[in-house]
Amino acid sequence: MWIWLGVILILLLVIIAVVIILLSPIKFHLVVRKVKQNEAVQLEVTMLYGVIRLRYEIPSIIFKNMKDGFKVEQQSSSNLLKSRTASSEQDINKDKIRSWVDQFYDLLQATKGLKKWTASTLKHISFHRLDWSTNVALSDAAYTATLSGALWGLKTTLIGGLSCYIDLKQRPRLFVVPVFDKPPLFATEMEINGEIRCVRALHAGFVLIVRVLKIKGGFQKWLSIAARGQKKGSSRS
Repeated sequence: MWIWLGVILILLLVIIAVVIILLSPIKFHLVVRKVKQNEAVQLEVTMLYGVIRLRYEIPSIIFKNMKDGFKVEQQSSSNLLKSRTASSEQDINKDKIRSWVDQFYDLLQATKGLKKWTASTLKHISFHRLDWSTNVALSDAAYTATLSGALWGLKTTLIGGLSCYIDLKQRPRLFVVPVFDKPPLFATEMEINGEIRCVRALHAGFVLIVRVLKIKGGFQKWLSIAARGQKKGSSRS
């Protein structure tokens, strides 16, 4: 009798723990910043109510020339591996972008309805904060005002399109500040706080696997693309 009660109690605790985990949010905080020639990107992801924290940062993006493109420094860390902070560099040029485009088309061919899956997954992502501010200055005040108006139009168009796919919990805060009687300047910063439920992320992953398996050779193609990316990463390190 007591053994069965103990087993039932353990099962209930396991079920409660699983439900709590599935309902937990996967939160992310993204900051993109550019001031004159300096750029930086920071992304922090927290899971299981803050038990797991992942951090990805691009502290420097250096333009080399038209042929070689950009040199990008990357850093990633996790609270599960406190003693390790992975750092790497990569060059982003025309060949690199062309390779990414080819891989994207390969994934489209290897997955049944990838675009539909992406749109469906994005609908489960919520933005609780979206701030985007830009300061701009040109040598002529009239040009500064014209550029400011164009930036307003660009921002409202982009955010309006984004709202069709992502749930915006709060009204985005958009700023364009024209700076007159100053040297040419372009500074912009975007900050986003968002989340997706763990159960939604797991469901999206499961649906993606099913869609990949529906295409003959799709799973092998995904593995091939992943292996190529891992090989390039290991050769750079």
